[in-house]
Formats: sequence, C-alpha cells, structure tokens
Amino acid sequence: MFAIASVFLFVKIQQKSLIIQLDNHNLSAAAYHVTLSKKETIWDVTQTIKKSKNIKNVQIHFQDKKNKHLTYFYGTGSFGVPPMINGNFFGTGTFDSEVEVAVVGKNYEKKLYEPKDQEYLKIDNKYVPVLGVMGDKYSSQLDKQIFIALSIEKSKRLIANNYRIIVDGKKALDKNMLKSVLGAKKVEHLAQRHFLINQDSWILDHFQELLMLFALFGLLVFGVIVWIVSNKRRYRNLLDQGKEPLQLLFEEWEFFALLSGLGTVFGVMAGMFITELTNYIPLLIYNTSSFILINIIYILLLRRRVISMNRGQ
Repeated sequence: MFAIASVFLFVKIQQKSLIIQLDNHNLSAAAYHVTLSKKETIWDVTQTIKKSKNIKNVQIHFQDKKNKHLTYFYGTGSFGVPPMINGNFFGTGTFDSEVEVAVVGKNYEKKLYEPKDQEYLKIDNKYVPVLGVMGDKYSSQLDKQIFIALSIEKSKRLIANNYRIIVDGKKALDKNMLKSVLGAKKVEHLAQRHFLINQDSWILDHFQELLMLFALFGLLVFGVIVWIVSNKRRYRNLLDQGKEPLQLLFEEWEFFALLSGLGTVFGVMAGMFITELTNYIPLLIYNTSSFILINIIYILLLRRRVISMNRGQ
C-alpha cells in the first residue's frame, strides 16, 4: 500500500508540474527573457536565431504587453509542443509563409468559425486560420492563449522591442551565447511565480505533496514499531529457547527485508500500471531510499529490543 500510495503522490506532483508549465505558455524553467539593445523587427530577431550555428531547437515568444493572452510564436528545429486537443501545432514550414495562422487554447474552441473544412478565429475584425486547439484534461492558463505564427510581411513590420521576448530551448541555452548572438542588452531567466529553485521554489510549489511523502514514510516507521512491539513475546520465547541474539536479529531482519522488498516492488509496479506517470526516476529513488532507511531503522530498533531482552534474562 505504501508503494502504491507513493506512485499516486508522484503522479500528483507530475500533474501539478504540467499545470505550472502550461500556466507559463508551455515554457520550461530554463527560458530566458531577452531585452534588445537596439530597435529591431520580429523578422530581424527570428532570422538572426535561424541563421545562428550555435543556437538550435528553440521557440521564441513575442508576448503582447497589452494583451496577455496573445503571443506571436516562432520556432526553429525541434521545439517544445504543448498538448493538443485536436489539430496540429506549428511546424517549421509555418514560419516561412505569406499567411499568418493561429493555434488557440481550448477556451476558444466554441468561438471558432468553420465555413467549410478550415476553422478560423476572428481577431481584430480579421479571420485567422486555426491549425489546432491546445489544452489538456487539466485547466490552465494555456486554455486562454492565442499563439500566432506571423506572415513574413507582418513580421517585417512589427517592432520586436514592443513585445516581451522569451527564448526557450529544447535543451538549456547558454545565457552568454544567446546574448552574444542577439546582441542583446540583457538576458535573464524568466522570473515567473511558479518556476523552479532559482526563480522561485519548486519545494514551495509542491509542498503539500512533499509533506504527504514524508508523512507516508512516517507511517512506515510507525508500522515498524508496531511490528516489533507485537512480536515481543515471540522474541522472548526464541531467546529462552537458546536462540543467539545475533542470529535472531539476522533471521528477523531477513524476513522483514523480504516482505518489505516484495511489497515495494509489486506496489510500484501496480501503481505504474494503473497511472500515467512519465518519469519514473524520482519514484524509484524515493522507494529505494525508503526501503533502505526503513530496514536500517528496523535493524536498530530490533537490535535495541533484543539486547534489552537478553540482558533481562
């Protein structure tokens, strides 16, 4: 039960982490906020990134400062894609088009206009073709977002400095390299409410789940104490029958380790089969560490009990 419960808690952590990322435009914790040193168009910025040999697989968000739900999106190579309810996200060919297209959050799904086989969203009295609808079974700020891949002509007209520029790589980008390539005035980690340690605290974001994991381990320790206390009479009988304390300690620990090990393995496996956990490493680290620690605690407590009982003979 302990192992299965831990799986569900890690699934909860995974769900919250996903919602945090979706709340932040599906950007990772390694995203950078870029401030340009000179006036440039969106086309200038995107082409500089595209032609760079040192920066690959990135997405660039030009976030409207007046409308927090509108973002002009550009990507090169293989970039992060949000979960989609239907349709498709932008492909690399989308950004070399004479026609702008959009991908919208699920809150706009019922507002789309579909005269034939193509859906459209009315923006500023103009209908923009929609490629797909973003979203997940969880509610997040992404549901309210509109991402637009600009036409070449429009990207050459819009001034990038008028937007909040965010650059996010599929792999963590080198801050100094990004600053050098863009000739930027300032490049800094995206300071957002829910991002990890250096912007805020991952521990605070997941405090409730972490507290429950500690409580779960506390229940294991309590179970060990109950186990030892309930077997006190049996230990006494074995010692009275001439069983050596060290032999008793080893045999009891061997049985306990077997039961706790099997319980951990089968519990984790059962939890993995009935949940949608995508990253098993933290779960395995937690359960392995718990197994080792609880066995150490069991040995120490049982040793103390056996020594005390042996002296009392």
